[in-house]
Amino acid sequence: MFETGFFLSLFGFLIVLTPLIFIHELGHYFAAIKAGVKVESFSIGFGPELFGFEDKRNTRWKFSLFPLGGYVKMKGDLVNQKKNDDKTLSNKDTFLGASLFYRFIIVLSGPLANLILGISLISSLYVFNGRYISPPIINEVLDSQPAQLAGLNSGDKILSINNNKINDFTDIKKIVESNPKILLDFKVLRENIILNLSVIPINFYDKKSNKTLGRIGITAKPFELKKLSFYHACLFGFNDTIKMTVNWISSFKQLLFLDINKKDIIGPIGIAKISGSSLDKGFAPVIFLMAVLSINLGLINLLPIPALDGGYILLFTYELIFRKPLPTMIQINLLKFGFIFLICLMILVTALDLGF
Repeated sequence: MFETGFFLSLFGFLIVLTPLIFIHELGHYFAAIKAGVKVESFSIGFGPELFGFEDKRNTRWKFSLFPLGGYVKMKGDLVNQKKNDDKTLSNKDTFLGASLFYRFIIVLSGPLANLILGISLISSLYVFNGRYISPPIINEVLDSQPAQLAGLNSGDKILSINNNKINDFTDIKKIVESNPKILLDFKVLRENIILNLSVIPINFYDKKSNKTLGRIGITAKPFELKKLSFYHACLFGFNDTIKMTVNWISSFKQLLFLDINKKDIIGPIGIAKISGSSLDKGFAPVIFLMAVLSINLGLINLLPIPALDGGYILLFTYELIFRKPLPTMIQINLLKFGFIFLICLMILVTALDLGF
């Protein structure tokens, strides 16, 4: 018998993932319609159709049996498998009948829709729910460390470092870590008095990043939940998305070289578990999880792997540069390789997700 937690996880997984797939495919759909390409079907899931309907454009909108993905079926082939002089390519309502520019836009619109959705969800949370911010106030000064030797005290508020304005403790950490053994000028607010103090961070080797970082020996105050204005919410939403993107790229590189902690791997099973637990914790955690997964989904689809959107962009880039598509057999073999690579990657991630 299945436990209640299994069904909650499965339900949470579908609740979180289905809208992200829908938005991704909707990006492709609207771009195709704008380009004059006929969309034959719009499916959430793969396999046999469960239910659906046809709209006035004769597009079949449907839900299919296996909900782990989706697709937009456009008229004609997605890759050029015919000779350039073939008359079928002149059909204006086919994918290959669209200009190269529009084909770029159609393929790019899916991942772009996910990235925009992710930024929008995060920014909305920051406006209506708030963003956890660690104030630029020193909680504790460690003994015999540069901060104590320079005269910094617990409760000091850091206003600026080397004339760079400090908004939260993350700004302090970033500047200090990137400047080991370099003199830093701190402007500090202490009991309504502004002080100027000089600190030289010591070297600290960080095994995780394999870099030498700066440390001055201070700790942060507990995080505070603070609602942001629309402007600052959008700004932080965009900046946090950039940080997630950088971390995602770094983690993906580590995964390819198997240089990653198994505990850091989250595959479909891990996502299902987190989705189920997020439902128990309320609205905000679910929305944040959707935002993170939407960004990840957009980034994954931008990878230059045949069978993903990024793979098609790579093929179109070749066509743009050399003024002709790759030979048919090369395209087909690349697509086969892409599918095999993705299946192997999914098996690897699932195995690591299970703790193997």
